[in-house]
Amino acid sequence: MLKGSSQRIIDNPSPDKLWEMSKRFSIPNELNLPLFHSKIKSRSAKFTGIYDASDPEAQKYIKGAQEFIDSHDMIKINARVGDESACTFKSTLLVSSAYPQLAFMYQRNLFEPNGHETDEISVITIPEYPERKILVFPKESTELILGSDYYGETKMAALRLAMYLAREKHFHLGLHAGSKAYNLEIEDSLKRFGILIFGLSGTGKTTLTCATHDLKAPESVEIVQDDINFINSDLNTFGSERNFYVKTDSISSQPLLLIAVKKEGSILENVYVSPSGKIDFDDMSVSTNGRAVLPREHIPYHASDYSVGKVNVIFFNTRRDDIPPILKVDSVEKAAAVFGLGESTITSADDPSKVGQPVRTVGFNPFVIEDLAKEINTFKKFLEGKKFQAFVINTGWIGGRDGLKIKPQDTFDFVENALRGKIKFKYDPTTGFDVPVSTEDWDISKFDPMNFYGKKEYEKKMSGLREERRKALESIGGVDKDIISAI
Repeated sequence: MLKGSSQRIIDNPSPDKLWEMSKRFSIPNELNLPLFHSKIKSRSAKFTGIYDASDPEAQKYIKGAQEFIDSHDMIKINARVGDESACTFKSTLLVSSAYPQLAFMYQRNLFEPNGHETDEISVITIPEYPERKILVFPKESTELILGSDYYGETKMAALRLAMYLAREKHFHLGLHAGSKAYNLEIEDSLKRFGILIFGLSGTGKTTLTCATHDLKAPESVEIVQDDINFINSDLNTFGSERNFYVKTDSISSQPLLLIAVKKEGSILENVYVSPSGKIDFDDMSVSTNGRAVLPREHIPYHASDYSVGKVNVIFFNTRRDDIPPILKVDSVEKAAAVFGLGESTITSADDPSKVGQPVRTVGFNPFVIEDLAKEINTFKKFLEGKKFQAFVINTGWIGGRDGLKIKPQDTFDFVENALRGKIKFKYDPTTGFDVPVSTEDWDISKFDPMNFYGKKEYEKKMSGLREERRKALESIGGVDKDIISAI
């Protein structure tokens, strides 16, 4: 669709060469890590659109981009999305040579090509284009990024297209979810749990993915993938990225990631550095959306490969102020409804000006291309006839900002006890879910929303919420009726 002149293409430079090209943009720091500050600090969602290449508006930008490519040096990087499954895609990045750090991060983040790729994806990034515009061309498996030098935009361009191809060509789903395995002693035998953890950025998805729960041998966790997983109809999952791309705003309270991010091989983006070169992950003056590409092999307890195997437990992370820290989902249809609603609040990765506002995003995935109903219905179809458990995890506050903060350790405790079968649940007709009523090891009464709401107030609130949820699913058009009625 867009091509570069071979005379102006810097073709797949080595990692050392890319670093040589990038180092003049790196901010000196105490850890001697590559550290870049971008002009654009988050994804440009409101500037993004899905296009047909023949669209007159699209043609205008394609022409402008081609003229730029014809007159400027470009860096070409061949990489691979997906690890050894039906969903393995060759991903070619063409980026302006004035921004070699984007090529550097892309090459470090994704896999090297191996010749087994099933399809090809193209990403063209021109940060110095005079207008900000992100054009997604599903039919051509191409994305054109204009006017943004934020690496997350370039990374997610490849993953967005890969998820679309997975659904449309390979009967897989690309899921915005972390994955891990737990090996726990249950009734004197070691039981393995394959886990998917859904959640929009900032809802604790990475935190829970990397939580160890201080397990002692023979019990353990295996950290598999942080952001995007492919899943097939047998509920087998496959990783998408070689390394992790994580938010750093809370990394100082995440021991495993803090260890990894300081090691050689990590690349930092939009993280504060003092005039003396001291890195401060907790200083948000550069951006509330600081990021790091960090080598997966540096994360303690990482799995030996990029597949968790068969998934049998699903956690849907959300942030609300009116539900307990955990709810049990009692049916395939209700799990599909929760997936389809994708409830949470907006974070700095999406729109810093709207942080904290309620949001619904199908699949907890802002990168789904077209046919949202198909995404939801396919998820339900994958779950049908399978043995699995599903839970909604609230990582926010109960009763609002003046109420009770659900701390990460609270989340870890509820998750671990749910897996061990130590939480007693009871169906609550007010919320429409099974709510926790007791645990074997500690008193959970302080987490009851009724401590913060009157009975009538809470019933009215939940009744309104359930009706709102049904209308939200209906508004998508084409969602299976049993999914809508389940919520």
